[in-house]
Amino acid sequence: MNNLFKMNYLPVILALMFIISGCTKDESALNSTLKVSNITAISSNDMIGHWELSGMIADTEIDLNSDNHYNKNLLNETSCFNTMSITFNEDGTFISNNAQMTFESGASNNEFFCLSDRMDDGEWEVSNNSLILTFLMDGKTYTHKKVIDLASNKFSLEVTKLESDQYVNDPGDTQASPIRILELEYTKS
Repeated sequence: MNNLFKMNYLPVILALMFIISGCTKDESALNSTLKVSNITAISSNDMIGHWELSGMIADTEIDLNSDNHYNKNLLNETSCFNTMSITFNEDGTFISNNAQMTFESGASNNEFFCLSDRMDDGEWEVSNNSLILTFLMDGKTYTHKKVIDLASNKFSLEVTKLESDQYVNDPGDTQASPIRILELEYTKS
């Protein structure tokens, strides 16, 4: 599991973000802000249902598939994330399907390879246009709060480099190393 690039909970970590995998940073550093463009307050009812990852936009173009075509949307660079989703249940629980990948592949051990998905679950709520996720991992409870942007049948949130460092063991100098911010977009199905 050395050098594992886990895109967990990255949206919701999510669920994303769904971000999950050994939190060691100061909790206040985990709260990032994303401009909220919606005019009305977001409620829990707005989030109930199944959401599928529809965009994973990096702050810089990268070439994960080594085809010499660079793209900011990682979904155009690999199929690893195609199954990522999150379901928010009415009872305040969620379940997310999170993609994982490794950079231990190829001749120089710096090429990515898709690994099997992993399922995560926990509790969720909405407060002040923020999605709050609480989940248990390795016997420890974690809570992540993300300001979300909700429009019609889509929501998005940002994951910063500081947050992703908790879940991504990038050995450095890989195709993904230049990424500092990812915006995850989910579409209600």
